[in-house]
Amino acid sequence: MNILFLSTKSPLPTNDGHSQRTYNLLLQAGRKHKVFFLTYFLEKEEEERFSEIQKICSYAKGFPLPVQHSKIRLVLGLLKNLFSLQPFVSQKYCTVEMAKAIKKILNENKIDVVHIDMLPLMSYYPEVKNYPVILVDHNVESLLLKRQIAYTRNPFTKVFLWSQYLKLLRFERKQIARVSCCVAVSGQDRDELRKMSASAKVEVVSNGVDVDYFAPGDIKEEKNTLIFVGGLNWFPNMDGITYFCEKIYPRIAKQCGEFETIIIGKQQNVFKYSSLVRQVGYVDDIRPYVRKSKVYIVPLRVGGGTRLKILDAMAMGKSIVSTSIGCEGLAVENNKNIMIQDDPELFASAVVELMKNEQKRIELGNNARQLVKDQYDWKLLGEIMDKIYKNCEK
Repeated sequence: MNILFLSTKSPLPTNDGHSQRTYNLLLQAGRKHKVFFLTYFLEKEEEERFSEIQKICSYAKGFPLPVQHSKIRLVLGLLKNLFSLQPFVSQKYCTVEMAKAIKKILNENKIDVVHIDMLPLMSYYPEVKNYPVILVDHNVESLLLKRQIAYTRNPFTKVFLWSQYLKLLRFERKQIARVSCCVAVSGQDRDELRKMSASAKVEVVSNGVDVDYFAPGDIKEEKNTLIFVGGLNWFPNMDGITYFCEKIYPRIAKQCGEFETIIIGKQQNVFKYSSLVRQVGYVDDIRPYVRKSKVYIVPLRVGGGTRLKILDAMAMGKSIVSTSIGCEGLAVENNKNIMIQDDPELFASAVVELMKNEQKRIELGNNARQLVKDQYDWKLLGEIMDKIYKNCEK
């Protein structure tokens, strides 16, 4: 098949969940089909590593995103959006260069299926409406924004986000009803999308993990070490680790004394609780840090879809304590392959229990790895996605 694959960002380096999902679906598609890949470059590293993307595609081209690299363009774009019914998250991806590139590929090649990776790129639907279109929803975007608003304190920001939420909800409802098929990452997301549009066809392709790369190692666990993996440049992660420091950290300290919390991922310049945690920042390989930790924490209160980082930890056989939102969409069982607690006191107690109980850590970790091998291996998920391509082609 010939597949036109549109992405909001180039997925290498795979330094966040979005990139991991896009890269692995692209990789699996490229092994069987001719993929024509068009994307934006949001970071310098994405452009530097684009040659690796070109190797797995029949054709690949990327473009800079103006509002990402210019504060003036960003401000002008936000002002312009005040007079538009289109949400800003979609408007910012509308560029002449991308539209021309799409038309060129469609004119010069027989395209069988169009894969639109994330809702904002549905602004290009008019260009591809005569083809089978698959929209891959990494999240239910309007629901994600609504959850963010609940934890936003600044009143001016809250008003702005509410206006964006209303635009985004309207946009999302319209777009999911137009495409041949939506692909959600979980049953929960599928149900939310179907609530928006009864006519929407929605299939589930879960997030996954490379179970060979993320595997248990021989590195010895360090005493009373917790780890959180996620860039603090994304609101749900920043909110989650702030919640941990304010509500959970003091309770753990009261029960077990000294311990260390490590944060891996892109950082904000200033984090007001930096005295309580060790911020390592972005690293090329998270595995040594995760292997050294005793407990992997996911104290998220905001989110959507499923968290790929938690799957990485499960594949490595780590014991995990998460909120229900932190592991939302995964086929996990409390006290079997993970510990789930939403109350800060109970979350802290679960962490302390695992730090003290090696046998419990081993049991949870072994069960977690078996789960991802059975259900979340990217090779298995690639086969499911392949069937969706072929069904839409018909």
